[in-house]
Amino acid sequence: MVDEANCGFPNEMKKALIFAPTPYGGLAEHVFYQARALHKLEMEVTCLTTKTFLPGREGGFKIHRCLFDMPQSRLPKIFRRPAQLFSLVVNELLLAWRILWFRPNFVLLETYAEYLSPFWIWPHLFLAKRLGVCYAANLHDPVRKGLIGPTWWHDLSVRLAYRPLKVALVHGPIKPEAKVPAWVKVVEVPVGLYDITPANISRAKIRQRWGAHEKHKVFLSFGFVRDGKNLDLAVRALKEVPDAFLVIAGSVAAASDRPFAFYRQLAIELQVAERCFLTEGFVSDDELGALFDGTDFVLLTYSGLFHSQSGVLNIAARARKPVLASSAPGPLVDAVHRFELGTVIEPDSYGAVVEGMRALTNWAFQPGWDEYEKYAGWETNVRKLLDGVREFASEDSFVTTKDCKGGPRPVTVNRLEKS
Repeated sequence: MVDEANCGFPNEMKKALIFAPTPYGGLAEHVFYQARALHKLEMEVTCLTTKTFLPGREGGFKIHRCLFDMPQSRLPKIFRRPAQLFSLVVNELLLAWRILWFRPNFVLLETYAEYLSPFWIWPHLFLAKRLGVCYAANLHDPVRKGLIGPTWWHDLSVRLAYRPLKVALVHGPIKPEAKVPAWVKVVEVPVGLYDITPANISRAKIRQRWGAHEKHKVFLSFGFVRDGKNLDLAVRALKEVPDAFLVIAGSVAAASDRPFAFYRQLAIELQVAERCFLTEGFVSDDELGALFDGTDFVLLTYSGLFHSQSGVLNIAARARKPVLASSAPGPLVDAVHRFELGTVIEPDSYGAVVEGMRALTNWAFQPGWDEYEKYAGWETNVRKLLDGVREFASEDSFVTTKDCKGGPRPVTVNRLEKS
């Protein structure tokens, strides 16, 4: 019997296993909301995470904190790198074991990752080919340009990591240089909006804590601090935009990225330190509301190497804060343009950052917040995911379909042994 309440999945096809090894940040938030949306569709959802995954967060679905956390950046590099490699490989092997244990109908990966795939891909190839497990992945960064090791190793790793995938979720049309294999069904999905806990203190007191005056226009950079976000250009731009005040909140993404001390020293040298507030560390859900309530605009000034969407855009949209955005042509700048959510500038340009900040301080447009909220829904995201999974299931004789109200619905048939 088809279960009409579950997006067309029959009762025996309701188990989803989600692989979420990143403890916090954009990837963790994204997959948390997907898991919650699947759970609301009455899917049986189990999420494999680390012990430090989004502390205190509950979504109603099962969370198994069985994965290894990546070692912290304060470890000496001689120990940190081997520990990182160990964690990466072992977590992938733990995923394979849990797939055998849970026997889910499909597996959702928080992101496509190719690093060291020749060392961990083999059990997943077996599960995909011999047991018919459907692997789906959020393809946040389709263009894989980050090299670890020689080019031949990178190319091999990318090819192998794609082998078990059947469904890839993207946020906009993918470019030919992404080289996504033909057997992977590419499904374009929106990124939904994120929840914000209302601030428990006034906006004036929040800004007072930062040192921002009433006349200041506060620009916020939130999330992982990476060199690719061009935050040094934002600090420098304060010299030419005297009404601007900069807040940077989050954690340094990797040991190779500039630390907070770099930005503090740069602000001192440029004599703009009194218009900067930098706070390093994990931002809790309770603190997030105050952070965005005290802000006027949000910085999303990614480099020209960034091809994906930003989850911070969807926090800004929930908080109704216009953004200053840059990236390679892709879903981030497309969304800002389409719904007039802020100003789009040329990436990696100091002059463009200055002009963009000036433009926002004189902001006179009415962003399409309501239209964007209708477009960016987590239910839409996961329903399109399930459509892709059902198509794979039909092709591999798990189910067949018949026409009924609301589109094709699956009807169970005997599962055929795969050769």
